Amino acid sequence: MNDSSIVNILEALKTRLDENNLLTVHSTSGIYPKVGFTFNKPITYHELEQFITKNHLTLPTEYKDFLLLHNGAEFFTNEYGYSFCLYSIEEMICEYNSMKDYSDVDYFLKNCYPIGYLVDRGTLLLDVSKFNQTNEVNVLLSGIETISFYCDLKTWLERMIIAQGNAYWEWFSKVVYFD
Repeated sequence: MNDSSIVNILEALKTRLDENNLLTVHSTSGIYPKVGFTFNKPITYHELEQFITKNHLTLPTEYKDFLLLHNGAEFFTNEYGYSFCLYSIEEMICEYNSMKDYSDVDYFLKNCYPIGYLVDRGTLLLDVSKFNQTNEVNVLLSGIETISFYCDLKTWLERMIIAQGNAYWEWFSKVVYFD
């Protein structure tokens, strides 16, 4: 993909979906289940700017682009739920406000926005601590431990789509030494 913007990543995914927003994926043991995708209607630019101003948010362009395309989405859904979701702006603000009650990590409250959820893993956070100086953002996963993906939202999302909603960061290789 030459232009890996949020819009292009999601549009490329949608070209592979059938008329019911289903995608056949490769699973273990040669099983090929169909999984779904639910895309919310977009928020308008004016509504988004009002939320940003009212809540004193500093949102990076890639997250704004997502909200303007789909104000929330669920990815890789099946009869048990979804693999992960990206919050609508309303859900993000609600989650951010509730973080104040349960999070004892000041860094999260000062520098991060909860932008999604990974089932059985935790909250997806957008770390904007360097955004004002360098325009860089980083995606974090806050669960039992906090994991840094060392990438921006569009890179993380593209990897999740390629990995079919699986925890790609848990895949690893190990150097093998031979005598």
